[in-house]
Amino acid sequence: MESETLGQIKEWLEEQKIEKDTYKSHKAAIISSSDPFGLFATYKDEMGVVYEYTNGKIESVHYNGKSVDYT
Repeated sequence: MESETLGQIKEWLEEQKIEKDTYKSHKAAIISSSDPFGLFATYKDEMGVVYEYTNGKIESVHYNGKSVDYT
């Protein structure tokens, strides 16, 4: 049986979702990419910087055609 807290977090994550695996905040992307919620998530800020998370950690940052990988 799923705990009440886990259910609340899942609900909150759905509210934070912009599109599949893309979220409104770093916090939502980090949580979403963490066990037990998933493995991958993305956050895109107002300037167009794209942050990709894998398993709760930042994997890469993309902006203006350039990328930085943290693997």
